[in-house]
Amino acid sequence: MSTVIRLARFGKRHNPIYRAVVIDNRKARDDSFIEQVGFYNPNKAKPEISFDQEKVLKWLSVGAQPSDTVASLLKKVGISDLFHEMKAKRSIEGKVATPRADKAKKKALGPKAKARLEAEKAAKEAPAEEAAPAAEA
Repeated sequence: MSTVIRLARFGKRHNPIYRAVVIDNRKARDDSFIEQVGFYNPNKAKPEISFDQEKVLKWLSVGAQPSDTVASLLKKVGISDLFHEMKAKRSIEGKVATPRADKAKKKALGPKAKARLEAEKAAKEAPAEEAAPAAEA
């Protein structure tokens, strides 16, 4: 029997809440599971992610494979870093998973904004160029 850690959907219609569960990979998404190891609520401004670190590390060490989504959530929470430390035979005793910092999303500038920034740069450089010849004379 091969086990996976994946999300099972709960909650209301149009308001999904997910549980991270350990389940046989042949079973359906919301079928009976072996153990619940985490929780994910994407409906908030800052998604709520929580995992039981000990349970997840136990199942990963036994050979359970996380789904792509669960793997990315484990990476955000920092548990995957601890698992890699454990696989490298380093001690993780007393260590707690530290979440990774969220990357700031930059908006792409439109053509007008780019032109304005270039004009501001040119205006700043122009007085510096005019002052340099006057200082030489």
